[in-house]
Amino acid sequence: MSVYFSIALCLAPFVLTFILYEVFSKIKVSTLLIASLLGFLAVLPISFIQFILVYYFPSIAQSDTNLLSVFLKTLLYNALLEEGIKTIFLILIPKKKSTFAHFFMACLLMGLSLGCFESVVYFLRHLESSSANNAVLLYHLIFIRMFSSVLIHTFCAGLCGIFIWSVKEKSADFIALIIAILSHALFDFFVYFSTWIQWFSIAAILLAIIECRIHYEKNKPLKEYKKSPLPTEGSSDVTVESALKDAPVQK
Repeated sequence: MSVYFSIALCLAPFVLTFILYEVFSKIKVSTLLIASLLGFLAVLPISFIQFILVYYFPSIAQSDTNLLSVFLKTLLYNALLEEGIKTIFLILIPKKKSTFAHFFMACLLMGLSLGCFESVVYFLRHLESSSANNAVLLYHLIFIRMFSSVLIHTFCAGLCGIFIWSVKEKSADFIALIIAILSHALFDFFVYFSTWIQWFSIAAILLAIIECRIHYEKNKPLKEYKKSPLPTEGSSDVTVESALKDAPVQK
């Protein structure tokens, strides 16, 4: 099993998204690079603090059958800590001369880079205790995280970014931040179990995606809703105004 290939596989969603952003969006390359670097760097304090917490409070890492206890662990140890640090790093993404849409997209990229780099960390950690016979299981882990943990990190970062922008606009959307934390907590709560309950983690991901859409529209500046008075070529805008714009004026 090639370690380098596996690491490249972990980072593939981030690399592909970065290329798509660069080709199809008008976001500055510097902003994309900063968002990407912040995502990678955010993993370091998160991993360090979690290591310290487990070292001094080993019960955190122990199995637990009490549902309330499990949820509180995922809420405080995972969701609150990770989304809190993520929000602090998101503040560093350049906002001057940036539109809301571009800032939001940069926040998504930051969350994606964090999630992908975290997958690298998980992969290397599992690699130490695995053998060549477990190579298939490690690939399985990579793909599972690609469509689960990476997604929840991405869209929770989007919600945290919306909160940051709303504070900048002096209309703080605390609900967006709270939902980011709760979505992350619910996701980790469901994946904690090794039974069919894990499938409910999909609902947590969908919640984060839907809430991203809702709060994006809620905080979107009015100027970004403005449309050209004339429909572009090939546009499906067939309003009455469009149909009559070339009609002769009655005298």
